[in-house]
Amino acid sequence: MTPMDATPAPLTVEVRLLPDPCLWAWEIRDRDHGGVVDNSWDSEWTAYDSAEEAYRAGRRRLTRLTADRP
Repeated sequence: MTPMDATPAPLTVEVRLLPDPCLWAWEIRDRDHGGVVDNSWDSEWTAYDSAEEAYRAGRRRLTRLTADRP
């Protein structure tokens, strides 16, 4: 997995290369509690051609998740 989020925050976006198919997926991780909060492959069956594209999609999802939080 490749961390691509430079700002310290409880939730962060990381991308990982899937072995088969050879595509990229995003994960939203909780740094405080550990573990994956959401991810594109297991929850949506969505993968991306590049790490950058996966990261952008993960950031959009993180924005939606945090907008819903109090």
